[in-house]
Amino acid sequence: MAITDQSYLNWQKELSSRKWYRRFWVFCGIYSVALIFLLGLYLLYLGETKVVILAFLAFVLGRGIISALIFFSHKKVRPYQKLNFNTFHSWFFSPKTKHYSSFPSDHAISMSAISTVFAVYHPYFIIPAIVICAINGWARIILGYHYILDIFAGWALGILSALAVVYWLSPMLFTSH
Repeated sequence: MAITDQSYLNWQKELSSRKWYRRFWVFCGIYSVALIFLLGLYLLYLGETKVVILAFLAFVLGRGIISALIFFSHKKVRPYQKLNFNTFHSWFFSPKTKHYSSFPSDHAISMSAISTVFAVYHPYFIIPAIVICAINGWARIILGYHYILDIFAGWALGILSALAVVYWLSPMLFTSH
């Protein structure tokens, strides 16, 4: 199935006309990132400080460094900017912007980086992490924030950031000499 400009416009009609459809996709696309942070708080409560620190470092590497470098050198218009429609946004989790910063998806990077670290240390989290990341990615497309390549690139960069932190940085930070 190809995602066309008409697909984005059709989704906007559905979002405007169906309240529960809109609430579901807005939650999944904007606020589901809070589920990952709540899991981090739960892991802190369990004493898993190292895992939470590594997840935060993977988040910083992926979203704060790699994504910022890509945005600096590569400007890509978002679907809502290209097609000139107002999408749903949150001032904190997903602000509306005039900047061309569609590629890669920061939400996809953030969620996959944090989720990958959690899954490395707690393998039972792999399936829920995949489901949450997939629903969030699809929602970001439906809301008109991203193209599918933006989401896939975000997932890949987030996973690579997490693996770099877990297998390269973690031994330097958490091994005793």
